[in-house]
Amino acid sequence: MKTECINIKNPNAKDLTLPVVMTIAGSDSSGGAGIEADLKTFSAFGVYGATCIAALTAQNTCGVKSFEKTSQGLIAKILKANLEDFYGYENAPLKVIKTGMLTKEAIEEVAKCDIEVKFLIDPVMVSTSGSQLFDLEGIKYCVEHLMNNAFLITPNVPEAKALYGLFDSPSDITNLEDFKQFIVKLQGHIKCQNLLVKGGHIPFDKDGKVSKNGSQIIDILYEAETDKLTLFRSEYINSENTHGTGCSLASAISANIANGRSLSDAIVISIDFIHTGMLQMTKLGHGNGPLNHNITPCTQITRITDMADNNILKFDDNHTFIDYLTSHPKVKQTWQNYVEHPFVKRLAENNLPFENFFYYLKQDYHYLIIYARMHGLLASKAPTYQQTHAAATIIGEIITEVEHHKKRLKAYNVDYERDIEKLQPGKACIEYCDYLLDIGQKEDFLGIKVALAPCLHGYAEAGAYGKKLRTENPVEIPEVYSGWLDEYASDWYSKADKEGRLALNALVRDGITQGRADELVDIFNKVSQLEINFWSEVLDI
Repeated sequence: MKTECINIKNPNAKDLTLPVVMTIAGSDSSGGAGIEADLKTFSAFGVYGATCIAALTAQNTCGVKSFEKTSQGLIAKILKANLEDFYGYENAPLKVIKTGMLTKEAIEEVAKCDIEVKFLIDPVMVSTSGSQLFDLEGIKYCVEHLMNNAFLITPNVPEAKALYGLFDSPSDITNLEDFKQFIVKLQGHIKCQNLLVKGGHIPFDKDGKVSKNGSQIIDILYEAETDKLTLFRSEYINSENTHGTGCSLASAISANIANGRSLSDAIVISIDFIHTGMLQMTKLGHGNGPLNHNITPCTQITRITDMADNNILKFDDNHTFIDYLTSHPKVKQTWQNYVEHPFVKRLAENNLPFENFFYYLKQDYHYLIIYARMHGLLASKAPTYQQTHAAATIIGEIITEVEHHKKRLKAYNVDYERDIEKLQPGKACIEYCDYLLDIGQKEDFLGIKVALAPCLHGYAEAGAYGKKLRTENPVEIPEVYSGWLDEYASDWYSKADKEGRLALNALVRDGITQGRADELVDIFNKVSQLEINFWSEVLDI
């Protein structure tokens, strides 16, 4: 008998912390709505999903054939098990509870949960195919026991009218002003913190009137605490891929809230996710098909929205975009902690054990490989062929540096091909590289340039800091330390720093909106912190 053995290598450990969202809803056997849609959506946004299945359904894209409730006793045990594991202790991961199709038994048990997380309630009453999933008594019970003071309620227009009907006869909605007044009055009845009414059932024409031939959909968020209405306008999508869109939208909002997004940003990102999923899908099934949950969400607000932002920031060669980033209140302290890191100080004062510096060389070797790959991603998104060529040139320079690293390591009896296990990246290096690669996939050319900027410009300032320390307190240090410090304080590196600043400035020559600048500040600050972690790990080994 012939035997073949295949050895499977374990991947590098990645200690990721995922927020948890628990969904309490019905199960959709066809996979496009309910619990199944919730879990797919959570995963798309990098959130861990826990479940409490309120009912099992036999359904497909044509409709719900049958369903059976989960017993109240079992629901109680499911909730208890999840809450014991994910809630009630320091840094507990459960951030949001999202509900969909509910039974009275589920509502009674959920209402008993005295917990301080955000509740997002999607009042599922009628499926896309028209099947009734909730009776009037059930709706009333939900309002009385769950919706009062819930963080967000997300009904569509028919569901919103059904909720309104519990208190008063709803007026007809014939124009945008009617719609806004209806939403404010509805919130006054149900007393939730925030109310998002989805306008897919009432398209508007360009004059703001409801019309069967309307070309735009308007979803409206009412935030009661600030008495603020936010209108989310989008083009009407003529698609049959509508099965589970309501469930998926509420799940996407929940995931983004769990990820720390503001409510408004969470809704924008989620609407875009739903619309893109509807458009990027060949119809499945004989009825209303599901959307494509496998797409990569766009989380960059300024790429999704077309907001009129009159606050345009402009920069010149005397006050560069890098100056703006490093002096920003969010970044200033982080930047100082980075460029004046104890790693540089200990090198300059010869207080760093060589084994720590040796560890740094091995980590930096791995980082440079990813740094080269990032410039490949940068080249693929370059607006001009000159920028593509510039990125390719940098890749060549990085590869030369990688080869120099191999020679340096070989001098210490470490051979990459022979001793690959000795070159395994540490936690800080892995987290840094993973973040860069994620940015490389999600961001545009400017976003990637900003993510790469802390390395180039931070090392220039760190080199100047090291030179200053050596001037103030001259001590004899090993050649390997002085060579490293001299390299980043050299004229050629200062020139590279200056050219990099001007190149980044050229990308924002025509100005940049405050919203986009805020996004780039967050990226720059995150990478600067990852640089700190990279050097701190070297000191801590």
